[in-house]
Amino acid sequence: MLKRFPKPTHLTPFKWRGFFIFSLGVTVLICLVAIIQIQHQIRHTETEYYRALQKNIQAREEWGRLMLEKMHLSSPARVERIAQSRLHMTLDKSQSRHNLQTLYLQVAPHESEVSPR
Repeated sequence: MLKRFPKPTHLTPFKWRGFFIFSLGVTVLICLVAIIQIQHQIRHTETEYYRALQKNIQAREEWGRLMLEKMHLSSPARVERIAQSRLHMTLDKSQSRHNLQTLYLQVAPHESEVSPR
């Protein structure tokens, strides 16, 4: 039988199968690149974490050294020795009692004992 309308020869039908395979391949490549980028970010984040952890350990060690130095510098024996050698301070118990007694005697009387003028 003779077809009524012949098919044009210069137009080829669009092949959806090839387009689907191409789009699937592009999608797979995009996913692979995304996976590689995420792995890189994870490694970078882990590196930053371990650097921060190392800084934390160093800060704790320095804090411990500073606390030991503070304890050494503020020990009562050292403070007393420096007070005696550099400031020429002495601890004389007899004078301190006398001074306390003098201060006690020089305390102002209570307000109820003060007479109005």
